[in-house]
Amino acid sequence: MNHSQLGRIEGISLIVIIILNHIVLNLPKNLIDQCGSSTPLNILYITILVFIFLWIMLKLWKPFKNSDILDISEFLGGKVLKNTLGFFFILYFLTISSTLLRNFAEILKLVYFEKATVGIVVLIFLIAAVIGNRFGFKTILGANLIVVPLVLINLLIAFFSVSARFDVNRIFPILGYGASQTFFSGMSNIFAFTGISCLYFIKPLLKNPDDFNKVTYFSIGISAFYLFLSVTTLIFSFADILTINELSPVYLLIRGTDFGRFLQRPDALFIFGWILSLMSYLGIVIFFILHVLKKITKIQNTKPLIYAVATLLFIFALIPKNMAEIRFIQETIFRYSTIILVFIVSFFVLLFAYIKHKKKSNKEDLVKNE
Repeated sequence: MNHSQLGRIEGISLIVIIILNHIVLNLPKNLIDQCGSSTPLNILYITILVFIFLWIMLKLWKPFKNSDILDISEFLGGKVLKNTLGFFFILYFLTISSTLLRNFAEILKLVYFEKATVGIVVLIFLIAAVIGNRFGFKTILGANLIVVPLVLINLLIAFFSVSARFDVNRIFPILGYGASQTFFSGMSNIFAFTGISCLYFIKPLLKNPDDFNKVTYFSIGISAFYLFLSVTTLIFSFADILTINELSPVYLLIRGTDFGRFLQRPDALFIFGWILSLMSYLGIVIFFILHVLKKITKIQNTKPLIYAVATLLFIFALIPKNMAEIRFIQETIFRYSTIILVFIVSFFVLLFAYIKHKKKSNKEDLVKNE
């Protein structure tokens, strides 16, 4: 793999597409379930926490110039820690992406392809992701650079097109279910910034590793803006968003929008954009799974493994029996696995590796001075 393929804009787009796909489906509703009308305030709060987290993370990362989290874990605890952490990241990527894929497939089947089986819809997306990975990382990045602006504009149109029916009174009570739920229990909404999971791996892939800080802050900043916009729009638009269970709330926004005679089915146009977005997302996820596999197994050519990873995604996507199980994975497993793996375990690996590096440097300085 050529480690000098990822430019600054490409890196930002790569992280942003992760969060956009979750926004398109049920992430905003999951956040609102937790905090109610105080969700916009909660998003502002957790965004501040996330930027503090990122600032500390980047400080801890400074001694490891061209390393990702697996390189750092090997420095800290050898191959055992590296392989263990790599395994859990692979499992995390497989579980979260396959659930997202299944959820979107269910929506497409319900709205457009009632006679099709879910497995066929899932397979079509995976074939596109496999083709992208067969052509290589540059192809995935190039496609993603086209898709991300399309989806960003897509969502902005969706949000602002319903502004005429906004009821700002729905933001009250401003603290939703209470201050405790907003600022303490609501801290678990930090899982929404799942794009950080990919940030742990992209530093060695950047053309200029010094761009890592800019990629980090810009990508998470854009993600935070769209998270805030999505939850605010949904709260202002729906009298009782908590009753929406089967379909994406963002899709319902589009379906209920009137663009006049010149655009009779706006939802079809938006769904097309989201289809491209999910295909790009899956291509990126497969790449990262292969990237982690390569680092923990030392396999030089991962292309033959593309089909194996796609098969695992297909199997994982079909495991949930119904939408209730999909919701459980998204609302519970996704939430706490992200918090534990991305915000706790990986952070402490960075912290202890930084301390070890500092001690090692101090010892070397003492030896030189003697």
